[in-house]
Amino acid sequence: SSRDRQRSQDEEHEEEQVENVVDILFVITRLAVGGAPQNVLTTIRGLDRSRYRIALATGIPAPEEGSLIEEARGLDIDLHVLPELTREIHPIRDARALLGLLRLVRRGRYQVVHTHISKAGILGRLAAWWAGVPVIVHTCHGDVFDEYFGPLKSAVLLAVERLTGRVTDRFVVVSQALRGRFRQYRVGRQKAFSWVPNGIWTAGFATPSADRPGNRVGTVAMLAPIKRLDLFLEVARRVLSRRPETEFLVVGGGPDEAALRESATDLGTNVRFLGVRYDVPILLNTLDIFLLCSDYEGMPVTLIEAMVAGVPPVATSVGGVPEVVEEGRTGYLAPQGDVAGLADAVVRLLDDERLRREMGDRAREEALRRFSAEAMIAQLDALYTDLLKGAHGG
Repeated sequence: SSRDRQRSQDEEHEEEQVENVVDILFVITRLAVGGAPQNVLTTIRGLDRSRYRIALATGIPAPEEGSLIEEARGLDIDLHVLPELTREIHPIRDARALLGLLRLVRRGRYQVVHTHISKAGILGRLAAWWAGVPVIVHTCHGDVFDEYFGPLKSAVLLAVERLTGRVTDRFVVVSQALRGRFRQYRVGRQKAFSWVPNGIWTAGFATPSADRPGNRVGTVAMLAPIKRLDLFLEVARRVLSRRPETEFLVVGGGPDEAALRESATDLGTNVRFLGVRYDVPILLNTLDIFLLCSDYEGMPVTLIEAMVAGVPPVATSVGGVPEVVEEGRTGYLAPQGDVAGLADAVVRLLDDERLRREMGDRAREEALRRFSAEAMIAQLDALYTDLLKGAHGG
């Protein structure tokens, strides 16, 4: 009967829809409060659930780093927390993590495995390769091969990364500068790199406040050596010698926190450490200037967030930062380690309220136009689709 034929067609359509759903596993070393974990959760939140069935494997962040695991639990995904997946190199734990990932990948029969951060990138891709996953993707968020872990560990990591690169179908880089760095390191094939800039959800950012204090400089960062919070404090000293009423806020946690607090004792109440916070959009709306002093950045999410909040940035011109900030128009840039240049730019903005507001407005406009979560997710969705077509012979 026509009713039976319609029922049969509906069942065939439902079966076809199920077959077209892509099983994808994201792997990240730890869901600490930071740019790379935020990138992963932003991607998961935005992927079309009628087309993707999503799982996430992660280690446990250190207590001082803050954790986004509970946020991940609220995303209706298959979440796997692997305590043995840690940041530090440890042969026994790393072997256990690799076996755990291999069991997980085989059990999940994923069509795509997308890894993030160096440790999970290596172990996750090896597990995916051994399990025969059709598409293996890795996102490069920063350069960890140049003095990040020290010369010996960096050399070992680079050698292993070059080997792992042979089983990687596509590297995603968050900035053009990062693509250049990885090509110089001879990691992966020249054509295996896709540029997908970081994107953020902007719904949580209020319209920039019109009554900001006029003397508040802040930063949001993991308190680790490469972020150079020691330079942030030195900039604070130079600015305070000229503008003693200025306030400096440090948001974030990490291994350097105790040393930095000790170093800042001479600055008194002019410098405040707020620790890990989960209300960054609200805090950014209370700043007048965002200061970033890093030695290297892939594409800092916190810098983009500050711009969306209408806060003009002063930053070191490293990595992908010049791809975010247009010198003299949406912020000020200074060479790596240039404390005097950073301090001069901060004072220039503190002295000129009109310049601050105009630059902040331009920064917000550019960030909203160029760094949306929707654009990032659309690019990744297209990338997965193309790679799967290639894996299945078109």
